[in-house]
Amino acid sequence: MWVVRASFLGTIVVSWWLSHASSDSPEPASMEGLAFEEVAREIGIDFVHATTTIDPSLAHIHPQIVGTGASVSAVDFDDDGWLDLYTTTMGDGAGNGLFRNLGDGTFEDVASSVGLADLNRAGVGVSHGSIWADVDQDGDQDVFVYKWGRSQLFLQGADGRFVDVTADAGLDHWMNCATAIWFDFDKDGWLDLFQGGYYRETTNLWNVESTKVLHEDGEFAYNGGRNFLFRGLGPDADGVLRFADVSDETGIGGGRWTYGSASADFNRDGWPDLYLANDYGAEELFLNQGGKSFVAAEGLGLDLKSKSGMCVAVGDVTNNGDLAVFVTNVSESGWLFQGNNLRVSQLPEEHRLDNLCLGTHAAQDCGWAWGADFGDLDNDGDQDLMVVNGFRSANPDRSYWYQMDKVGGATGRLLEDAANWPPFEDKSLSGFQRSRVLLTQGRRRRYMVEVGEKVGITDRLDGRAVVLADLFNDGTLDAVVANQEGPLLVYRNQRPVDDKWIGWKLKGSVGNPDAIGAHVVAHFGDQTQVQVVTAGCGFCSQTDPRLHFGLGEHGAPTKVEIRWPSGRTTEIEPEALQPGRYHVIQEPTS
Repeated sequence: MWVVRASFLGTIVVSWWLSHASSDSPEPASMEGLAFEEVAREIGIDFVHATTTIDPSLAHIHPQIVGTGASVSAVDFDDDGWLDLYTTTMGDGAGNGLFRNLGDGTFEDVASSVGLADLNRAGVGVSHGSIWADVDQDGDQDVFVYKWGRSQLFLQGADGRFVDVTADAGLDHWMNCATAIWFDFDKDGWLDLFQGGYYRETTNLWNVESTKVLHEDGEFAYNGGRNFLFRGLGPDADGVLRFADVSDETGIGGGRWTYGSASADFNRDGWPDLYLANDYGAEELFLNQGGKSFVAAEGLGLDLKSKSGMCVAVGDVTNNGDLAVFVTNVSESGWLFQGNNLRVSQLPEEHRLDNLCLGTHAAQDCGWAWGADFGDLDNDGDQDLMVVNGFRSANPDRSYWYQMDKVGGATGRLLEDAANWPPFEDKSLSGFQRSRVLLTQGRRRRYMVEVGEKVGITDRLDGRAVVLADLFNDGTLDAVVANQEGPLLVYRNQRPVDDKWIGWKLKGSVGNPDAIGAHVVAHFGDQTQVQVVTAGCGFCSQTDPRLHFGLGEHGAPTKVEIRWPSGRTTEIEPEALQPGRYHVIQEPTS
């Protein structure tokens, strides 16, 4: 939700020309028979996101205030080997959906029966997303539903129902949380919780004390909500799971408008770092200082380009074993070009992040981009990328961009005060944009080619969250898209099933049963690809907890190394290198 500043329009035009004035056009994509079919209702998934009401003094710009909240997470909550889907709505009194995978190609909504549906109450809290993990280490999946208002932690009981333990755990506080992740930053075996704040935690959108709730600057705003880091303490003497707020002592806080977060060991020092995407501001990489605190990395150029950071997706597009971070931004022809960022970490060897989104790189301009996820869609051995886009699709003949430009020339109190903003009425804002499917191509010169329409992903809804996950256990990644005030879509991958892939599900032995934060480095042919087990990534999403590697024509991997969150490093045994199936890998206890 970046606002155009009129004084920067000249710079924007120049940067657009420089970024587009390059070089060789890439060759057409080799799609390996790739095709998708939208099947949500056919398989039993019928869910439509709704938004929430807000204070009448903000209602004239309702789409600007409440433009998010559609989310989706992939999780095997019942541990039957089939991925389930949890999706949220913000509708007052509306229910979230937990779609259990029945293993026969269909799903059923069980959210009400397990206690995860009725979570949205105006003035109390409305759902923005969810993150899943075995938080209490009892062998089943638990969930943290983050909200605008009061978020909730639910532990799954032996009967499969979920119990709210937020207050007892020490997590009951008011904030407008737009992103959250589980990770074990201190490597003590108990998962820790990061929460990113958007609006100030003093802002109650249903009962505002003042209409000054918006950003103070379109590029460098510091009046947003603060971020929180809660250390997992494990159970106390009475067996009650506890968390402690360590935000200040660890250097996590500030007032940026944080929209996206992800964790990985970007500098390969053995400690999980934290990468943040901020709306109205620059990206931030916080480097872990031995599990005690975080320090913001400097000299990486993160403040030069990104001004509307929405999501943080983590993958590997070079097959050199280097992690890449993809952060979405806003671009609209004729008004604004910010461009997305695809940064490859060279921190271990050289203190830099190489931004591949230069020149004619297809990932650079995806429109008003939101969620993204990496995955090898055609099993050719290269990770691809899917990006969902669009802000508001209303009247196609009326646009709000002129009004955005008009108010964008203001700063400080004028910009911050919603009373100064023109009403949205029925206008669109970067509406009717299609999702992008970006296939990684080439060997020496890596590039991406956009093939969305060619492979059947053609909707023009207002996408927010996307996950690439193998819903049908056939070794091909499907795409699930959550749309703002629109339906949850499931694009089933129609690519012919083969054995040109391999997958692993990791299980930790030293705490952290889901092995969240583990890095898997696979060698096949002359390629080396790294993937990370995450619990919260992209925008308001959580992707397949299993790691899926396409193999192309390389056959079985020659060597696979696991860097466990505990600090151990092991190699996968030959019997677990058989292509065409998922393997469960238990961390050795010694």
